[in-house]
Amino acid sequence: MSLKSRFFKKPWQHANADKRLAAVRDEDDPELTSALPELAEHDPSAGVRLAALRRINTEPFWLDARLRESDREIIEAADRFLLRAVVSESADQLADARIQWFERIESGETIRTLALKARDPALRQRALERIQSQGFLGDCYASEADAELAAGVLERIDQISTLERLHQELKKSSKSKSKAVMARIQAIQSASGQYDAGLVDAERLVDQAETLARGENLDQRGSLLPELRQAWDRLESVPERLEARFRGALSIVEAAIARPAPSVSDASSAAAATEAGTDGGESSMQGVADAIRSELRRNRKGLKPQKLLADWDRAWNALGRVGPADLDVKNDMLPILKELQAQVQRNITTTSAAANASDSKVKAGNTANVAAFSTELDALAALLEAGDLAEANQHRNRIRGRLHSLPLKQRPRDISGRLQRLEGRLKELRDYQHWSHNEHRDELIGRVEALPDSGQHPDAIAAALKEARAEWQRLEKLEILPGDKRKYAAPGGQWRRFQEACSTAFDTAKPYFEKRQTVQEETLSRLEAFIEAGMEQARDESLGPKELMPVMRKARQAIRRLDDLPPKSRGAGAGGLRDLMNTISKRLDSAFEQVELTKRRLINEARALGQESDLKTAIDRAKGLQADWKRAGQGRRASDQKLWKEFRAEIDPLFDQLDGQRKEREQANQEVIKKIEQLCEQAEGLTGLPDDELSRARGQMQGLVDSMGSLRPSPPALVKRFEQARRAFSDRQAEIRKAREEQAVRDLADCIEAVQAAFAKRIVGQPVDKDRIGKSCEQVPAGLQAAVEAVTDESNDVDQLKAKAEANLESALQIAVEFEFLSGLDSPTEEKNRRMDFQVKRLAARMSERSGQQDLGSELAELEGRWYRSLPLPEANFSTIQARIEKCQAVIRQMMGIA
Repeated sequence: MSLKSRFFKKPWQHANADKRLAAVRDEDDPELTSALPELAEHDPSAGVRLAALRRINTEPFWLDARLRESDREIIEAADRFLLRAVVSESADQLADARIQWFERIESGETIRTLALKARDPALRQRALERIQSQGFLGDCYASEADAELAAGVLERIDQISTLERLHQELKKSSKSKSKAVMARIQAIQSASGQYDAGLVDAERLVDQAETLARGENLDQRGSLLPELRQAWDRLESVPERLEARFRGALSIVEAAIARPAPSVSDASSAAAATEAGTDGGESSMQGVADAIRSELRRNRKGLKPQKLLADWDRAWNALGRVGPADLDVKNDMLPILKELQAQVQRNITTTSAAANASDSKVKAGNTANVAAFSTELDALAALLEAGDLAEANQHRNRIRGRLHSLPLKQRPRDISGRLQRLEGRLKELRDYQHWSHNEHRDELIGRVEALPDSGQHPDAIAAALKEARAEWQRLEKLEILPGDKRKYAAPGGQWRRFQEACSTAFDTAKPYFEKRQTVQEETLSRLEAFIEAGMEQARDESLGPKELMPVMRKARQAIRRLDDLPPKSRGAGAGGLRDLMNTISKRLDSAFEQVELTKRRLINEARALGQESDLKTAIDRAKGLQADWKRAGQGRRASDQKLWKEFRAEIDPLFDQLDGQRKEREQANQEVIKKIEQLCEQAEGLTGLPDDELSRARGQMQGLVDSMGSLRPSPPALVKRFEQARRAFSDRQAEIRKAREEQAVRDLADCIEAVQAAFAKRIVGQPVDKDRIGKSCEQVPAGLQAAVEAVTDESNDVDQLKAKAEANLESALQIAVEFEFLSGLDSPTEEKNRRMDFQVKRLAARMSERSGQQDLGSELAELEGRWYRSLPLPEANFSTIQARIEKCQAVIRQMMGIA
């Protein structure tokens, strides 16, 4: 190492973290490249470690960082890199490390991505195990290529709507998966009692019969018809609607089969047609017949049988010569044509009867109308005589409305004439009252002109304006009668004053209304966003009632506050909220039905516990049923409370019986409690013994612990008392043991010093006493014993000892570096290269042997053994190396909790 490098550090070695970060991110020094592994693992700055990892950018280093780091930014960067890696390629040598990484993933989006795209089947399986959404599991099943994984996913899907969607989607892409989905649907429905195999068979037979009736499989009608009959007769019970469809389809097929064979005349016609150049194989009537059948199959409303018959007749009459094929088509169509003719006849009969009934009703209605209108007109005449113009006008409007609601022919002429005469009388009265209405209009104008200075709330001003306009319109309607040529009753000047007063009053409240409109529009925006988000939640099949109920409550609150929306948007807002609530209600109804089915099953299981002979088994099962009841969730309040009462009625007797047994046990356990108190007193007595006696009392305390473990029941207070005594006993023992261990460490250090001192004496030619070197240690480690033998062996001369010490120096320096790495302490500057080499080798070994890594205690013991075997050392180096190692030993023991 050059003198310059000792005094001037590299930028990535600078004390300032920002400068180190800039160097790691931007520089291309070869020394930096070799230092990147150490920086990625041990640099105190998380930013520098992240920059080093990005420079290295290999999956083993990212995996190691993800499993080791706690910095959030490094973890997120590692997750992004590893996610891209696992979805792009598989790596058998990193499979275990990838699994360890996945176990720490908490992001639902990442788990979903791995479930769909991870290349390793084991990783996809782990991801699928953590997926609960039924809809997403369905997507995973559709895309999963591994048959075993796909089967496992299908077993976890129990939502019928998801399975039905999968069945439809997979019909074209994978028939085997589609069949498996259908089998799963049937299994779930069978388990819940909703699947009826007989009904499914009946629908299948009806479809086959209707297929034959539509003219398909013509050559197989004779053989398929008996098979259909036999299969239908084997069914035990069939709904009436399916019975009617099946019988109707068979009747059409039988009529087609039973059509008569061509006669001699038909044969001669066919021969004539052949001579004329017609082969008789293709009928010109076949297209008309197919069109009629198509119209009947559509079963549209407003279908006109007359038109179909007319089409047939027109086509038949247009034939120049009737061939055998045309006769066959006609015979095949005869049942259908007869049915169409019957429908036409029924329609004619119904229309005639309706017309006769209508004439009778008209005659009877005219007589009733004259009497009723006469009474109403008498009442109108009385109102006119009384001078009640407003009521008379309203009454007149009602009479006119009822009169105009009748057909023109049913309006009695006498009544219409009398009504016109009374309307003339009403007009005269209107002219008399016009002057008084003008005075009332002046009063309305005065009230409106006073509104701007009244200090009322803008809503009150708007209501007053609305009321004034309504009153103005009422006066207009009272004076404008049918037949008037003028459009308005009020004088023009008076109307303009009223309009100006209304405009001025409205301008006073207009700023408030504009502000309110802005607030209403903002409220509308929030409502639309809420409805959109709520619909997304309602469609998310992974959400349950717990998540959907708050949305439903907010929707109910919102629909009660529609006045906060712009008036024109209230209808749309109410419609959106109703759609949202209807969607959530359907989801909740489905969930509640499932909860109710689950709880009814639990009630049946609880009812069966009454037959259990072993009370303990019955109680354990009852507790399990209670836990299952909680996990089932909340259903509808009314049914939930009723089911809960039924459930409690089945399990309460078991707990009552258990309560009786418990009371008996409590009476029998008083003596046991006294024994436990005695054990507590004895344990507390052992805790107060002197050190020497306490060390020998371990067996007594263990005996008390065993006796305590055999006594039941154990009251918590007494257990706590005994545990405190036992812990105090253990703490005192630990203190004694710790003191002895500390003494052993000191003795071992003295022994090491004695070995080095003996080496120093041998170098200068002084004798050494072997027995005195190891006297301070009760048991000298094997490695240190070898060092003792080396310095006390008289056969080793001084030169040999010096050579051995020089040879041990390199090993001791390496051991010191490894001690400092293990403790996390810094190594001297001159040992930097040695430490860097060790870190690279250690990281490579950890990545290749992850499952076989040693614990901290094993590594400490191994290093200490190597340290003992590296003695003696040259005098110039011993003190420095020993101080470094002892400092590291103290830190490691603190890390292990033994210092």
